[in-house]
Amino acid sequence: MKNLGWALLLAMTFNLTACLENQGSVEFGSAGSGSNTNSDFSVVTEPSPTPTVEPSPSATPAPPSGEAAVFQINNGAKLTDSAKLELNFISVFSAAYLKLSTGADCSNGSYEPFVDSKMYQSASTNQNVTLSVMYKDYDGRTSECLNASILIDEAGPEIVFAKYPTSTVEEGSDVEIVFTVSDAGSGVDKVTCSFAGVSKTCAAGTNTIKVPSMVSGTYTLAVTATDKLAHSSAKSITFDVSSKYKSLVQNVQVTPNKKVDLLIVIDNSGSMEYEQKNMASRVKNLLSVMKGLDWQIAVTTTDPRDITLGDGRLVQLTGKKGQYILTSAMADAEAQTLLGATLQRSEVGSGDEQAIYVTYRAIERSLSQSGGNVNFVRPDAQLAVLTISDEDESKNGTKNDPQSLLNFIGQTYGGQKAFSFHSIITRPGDTACKSTNGYAYGYRYEQISKLTGGVIGDVCASDYAAQVSGIADGVRKTLKTFTLSCAPVVDSVRSISVLKDGQPYAGAYTVSGVNMVFSADLPQGQYQVYYSCVK
Repeated sequence: MKNLGWALLLAMTFNLTACLENQGSVEFGSAGSGSNTNSDFSVVTEPSPTPTVEPSPSATPAPPSGEAAVFQINNGAKLTDSAKLELNFISVFSAAYLKLSTGADCSNGSYEPFVDSKMYQSASTNQNVTLSVMYKDYDGRTSECLNASILIDEAGPEIVFAKYPTSTVEEGSDVEIVFTVSDAGSGVDKVTCSFAGVSKTCAAGTNTIKVPSMVSGTYTLAVTATDKLAHSSAKSITFDVSSKYKSLVQNVQVTPNKKVDLLIVIDNSGSMEYEQKNMASRVKNLLSVMKGLDWQIAVTTTDPRDITLGDGRLVQLTGKKGQYILTSAMADAEAQTLLGATLQRSEVGSGDEQAIYVTYRAIERSLSQSGGNVNFVRPDAQLAVLTISDEDESKNGTKNDPQSLLNFIGQTYGGQKAFSFHSIITRPGDTACKSTNGYAYGYRYEQISKLTGGVIGDVCASDYAAQVSGIADGVRKTLKTFTLSCAPVVDSVRSISVLKDGQPYAGAYTVSGVNMVFSADLPQGQYQVYYSCVK
């Protein structure tokens, strides 16, 4: 459960060695083993930006019968670890009936014979539950509507890894791992971090672990957390460290078209109220920079729920029933107006933002035979994503992982599709933004943007014009980009070689994460890229 309050700042000492194994293209040419001698690690916990007072579990005594009409849950307790509730009823007159309603306004339910108390099984759990009651006598007189609330907490704290290695880490490298522990019910009581047989105390809040000079081996960082009602939860992440490399070759067919598909993932949660103001004007120059390309643009939301505006479904263009995709065939003015109106979201979506997950789902839906996403991701077009969010990816499933998304795209399109992920986010370390309108640092969005050479913008900026121009230029560059299966290693021993139609190709390029971006448009032909990655 998400914590509404964080623990006090905690600084402790630790040393961790860890990494995730990468997946490659076609390998030509096992993770190293070893024991970690640095079983001490350091952890720093950042306190919550939104502290709150925890509800008191103490009961409120019931007044003597006849003094006032009373309705209580669990004798006035504010917190419980069970959905089975005891309800207590006291009427100011000789009540014959009572009507119990869910909610605070007595607007539902039906009258039943009056009793002093009864047991009630709540259908809602792990949240604040409000019930209300009205009393009625035999003459039809009714009491005022009385209500009471109690917080039901049946789940342990929520543990979310926000930043971690997405590929095998080279031996001797440093790594930073960030995870959060929160609980919206009784609050976090205890957090323990375990590594290499050593357990130490961590805390509620955002924990940052610095990992120096990693040695070869496989390691697991395990986090366990207990709330104040003794509910516990656990999550772990396993990393491999290796000093060996793998050699790969990737075949890419370059065609003369200038097709690019852009998916814009907009955060429509409640915390984006400030950023949503004038969203249309914030992105007004996007299309002008993409002029001359055969582009398609569609919008989805960060909401992961399986609803009309969630789970990677494209948002219907405002005022265009049944239309979901903007194209370069439209008049510039019409396309810009439709894009701005569609990005301006009025609904309040889920607070569990998952831009990487919905990108994965949007591509899956594009491959289906029905629905608004059909044919959005064209087989022969390059693909770019722009996410605009003031929070980070909220879950740790397979489809929330940056490398898993890259692997999925590479496998689905046979390594032929260039891909870039651009972010307008609360940039990690930007304390000014985070203390105003940037709700949480976008660690994972920064990570996937760096991995694909994407632009990382500032969600707190009053005008996105300069950032959007840079992103649109980055989208154009996908037309002269090779997206490799892993970040290539270039050093005194390893290099990148490119052949075109069997002959060496000398075109200049830069490498950004997994992307090779050429300075000039690529001539049509069959290319082969030879490179090495950490195994």
